[in-house]
Amino acid sequence: MVDMDRRAALTALGTAAAATAIAQTAQAATRKAPTIGRNLPDITVVGAGAFGAWTALCLRERGAKVTLIDSYGPGNARQTSGDETRQIRAAYGDREIYTRWAMKAFTRWHERQDEFKRRLIYANGVVTPHQKPESVKAQLALFDKLKIPYEMLTGDELAKRWPQGRYDDIDVAMFEPRAGTVKARESIIAASEVFRQKGGTVKLGMAKPGASTGGRITDLALASGERLSTGMAIFACGPWLPTLFPTFMDGFISRRRNEVFYIGSPPGDDRYHVERFPNMYHGDGMAGAGYSLSDVDYGFKVAPSAGASIPMDPDSGERIASNFVLDYALEFVKMRVPGLVGQPVVASRVCTIESSDNGHYIIDTHPEFQNVWIAGGGSGHAFKMGPQTGEYLADRVLGIADPAEEKALFSLASHGRARP
Repeated sequence: MVDMDRRAALTALGTAAAATAIAQTAQAATRKAPTIGRNLPDITVVGAGAFGAWTALCLRERGAKVTLIDSYGPGNARQTSGDETRQIRAAYGDREIYTRWAMKAFTRWHERQDEFKRRLIYANGVVTPHQKPESVKAQLALFDKLKIPYEMLTGDELAKRWPQGRYDDIDVAMFEPRAGTVKARESIIAASEVFRQKGGTVKLGMAKPGASTGGRITDLALASGERLSTGMAIFACGPWLPTLFPTFMDGFISRRRNEVFYIGSPPGDDRYHVERFPNMYHGDGMAGAGYSLSDVDYGFKVAPSAGASIPMDPDSGERIASNFVLDYALEFVKMRVPGLVGQPVVASRVCTIESSDNGHYIIDTHPEFQNVWIAGGGSGHAFKMGPQTGEYLADRVLGIADPAEEKALFSLASHGRARP
């Protein structure tokens, strides 16, 4: 079904040369609205988060007429992308595809930052202690293969470089200098604004597949009763995908609660600011598991892994942080940033994290409609990849590129049943 849609798209474009021309048009369209391609279908992207906002922008830059629709709007509080900051790092053990994508995304974030004329990424690096030996071995081999810079630092070396931290339990840790922090909610809003400036349409509404004929939908049905005509639809709805498509998505994606806390620094104390302190990633399965992001403008962020197994509905779930998870966040502060012990929690965020059953994205056509695409299963790494994922999705649905490795890995057929 995917192959049929790809061939149809290439036929509509004319030839492979035409596809190449579209890709070149996209590269030249960073400053202006490109002309709408006459042979391209009108495309509706449902969901203005990390998948949807970047995909809509990249499609518009390739000449498609695109409408971006979201139930609550870009950057809203219910989005998985609705927090203030997210981490970008390339360490994925032996999963080379995500390491490669993260490195491409790191470059794309800087390019988009220059284009948007607003700060979106901070290369303050990431320190990762207490990794399993087999994971470290696989990671270092992959970094060496791809020529990605890193350092292995002892606890004493960490203390010398960043004396404001605490590392007395660390024998050795990996430091990624080509990593750091990206703005979350602000980036989604920025991408949506630039998308609109380049001729895209942003609409508020809840959409689902509408009328269909011959294995293709002809419109979307909105909750308001309106019908939205479309030639192609991309449902990039993250944790809402099982709600929209229960017959075939239920069980492919788990939806879990995630809580983060922002700790304020004393007045005039910038020791834990993003320009002076790295992020720290502790992974799972150990005391103090979770991660921290240095202060950008909102506080020092601590995200404990405690409570991450609690199911959460993205529409009805309460966004009030719990004292139970806060206790874990404060323990993390004691363990790693002693200068913030006793300082106030200045903000907290709660969101629904969506994870696929095997930790890989789900990007494929709908089992019944060849002009409907499903994009989700972020699994904790979708946001950092946003600009790269948007390019991949735009190129794939337009038939410009269809890499075999990604196609197989992200297909519905490669996924089983997700955890509850």
